[in-house]
Amino acid sequence: MPFSGKDFVITNARIIDGSGKTAPFTGEVVVSGEKILYAGKKERADHYRNLPLFDAEGMTLAPGFIDTHTHSDMSLFAAPEAESCITQGVTTQIAGNCGLSPFPVLTEEVREHLEHLYSKYDKKISWKDFSSYASELEKSMPATNLLSLCGHNTLKANICSYRGKECTKEEVQKMCELLSGTLLQGAAGLSTGLLYVPGNSSGTEELLMLMDVLKKYDLPYATHLRSEGASLCEAVKEAVFLAENGSRKLHISHLKTAKETNWHKLPQVFALMEEGRKKGIQISCDRYPWTFSATSLSVILPGIYQDMTDAAIEKKLADDENECRILAEKLDENISHWQRILLADTEKEEWKKFCGKDFVFTGNALGLTPGQAVMKILAEDASCAMGAFGGMSEKNLAEILKQDFTCCGSDETSRPFLSSIGRSHPRGFGSFPRFFNQLRSMNIPEEEIIFRFTGLPSRIFSLHERGLIRAGFYADMVLFDPEKFSSEADFTHPHVPAEGVKAVFVNGQLCDMEKSVLKRKRNGKVLKKIFR
Repeated sequence: MPFSGKDFVITNARIIDGSGKTAPFTGEVVVSGEKILYAGKKERADHYRNLPLFDAEGMTLAPGFIDTHTHSDMSLFAAPEAESCITQGVTTQIAGNCGLSPFPVLTEEVREHLEHLYSKYDKKISWKDFSSYASELEKSMPATNLLSLCGHNTLKANICSYRGKECTKEEVQKMCELLSGTLLQGAAGLSTGLLYVPGNSSGTEELLMLMDVLKKYDLPYATHLRSEGASLCEAVKEAVFLAENGSRKLHISHLKTAKETNWHKLPQVFALMEEGRKKGIQISCDRYPWTFSATSLSVILPGIYQDMTDAAIEKKLADDENECRILAEKLDENISHWQRILLADTEKEEWKKFCGKDFVFTGNALGLTPGQAVMKILAEDASCAMGAFGGMSEKNLAEILKQDFTCCGSDETSRPFLSSIGRSHPRGFGSFPRFFNQLRSMNIPEEEIIFRFTGLPSRIFSLHERGLIRAGFYADMVLFDPEKFSSEADFTHPHVPAEGVKAVFVNGQLCDMEKSVLKRKRNGKVLKKIFR
């Protein structure tokens, strides 16, 4: 497959253009610099015949996949090659999710908190706003594009600290001004993580004032719902209400029904979303194709710990053996499904051998109960220990995936093949092939699946000239074999690259995959919202 130069022709490709409306067709794509010059039937591209040819015989060419839910804001400094993303065809990531973004940074408390949270990436936070963050990240030359939302929890902490309290009207006004400035610098909208500190203390008045800012700039509201379990329906109602009074653009992050007692609520969730649409609200969601979620292992703790940061939890538990013993007893008494709770990641070398294992296995290996094993790990590594929780329904997963408003979101960070910056959930390397094959098994046409990977997320987040194979659009593309597109990543071996991807183009630059080794220059950009 000979190739060189900035201008070239991809010939003999089976093209799926990302619109969801056009059936696959055999044609050619002409790339000039960063953009697509021509895309269409082969016989109409003869006058470009003097350019280098990239023969795509037997392969499908689609727009580069857009991961609508990542946390790669800081990992791209440590792993700019983004091998987990490129190997499954992802060319653009949406970050700043769940209320967490590494900007703005106006106080030393926020700076210290973020540096501690992202300590594994060994990156000092030298910036104060989105513009300076974007400039710093582009120095790392990331392999993928990155579009970032402004995280509400970071925003709020700059004004009200991480104390977890309702803010005064004057403080909220300062938050609104800070959000407005961040959006004008190019952030793509606002995300909330209303399950987490300090967002979980935010009331309706605070959130409605922030919605007014989004309405002014016509930008989306993305939310990690206040509850994904017991109060799921109430949380969806809240999200729809906020969007109705804001920009009328709502994106629900990693839509799920957590815990078996809540599985029956999915039809009601869909009904609430449909009611919102009837009011003219644009509502979408993303989902990774697994029934195991992954988040801080500390979420397993009860009571007051739900209002504490992981760093504070680690400090408290490290100094209080009696508290650890009491909590272990409570966990062992209240949790009966330990086989569906795994250790997903840890920074402590002595615990890494248990990654991918459930806490029955880990406890037995240590001569401890599952609850005691959890507490031993949290007392040493609450800041970095991640758990995988198998509390979701396979049937509900299939129902969510097949909805025409559901995009693919990995809910992961950019990772290298090695676990040098921590272990990934298997979704980090395998979300797109697994999503693709699950929808294929439902007899959903490939052009619709690709639309969910490309044209739909581009529309949701107003990505300028991306998400389609069309003249004038940026040449973000993936060349793959749909019959071989697959993933074998699992919790024991999560860093397994996807199969079936032959080549990826980012802003016109080829990323060539041969024997799972990436040979490329990095050509990603930090994308910014353009106001016209």
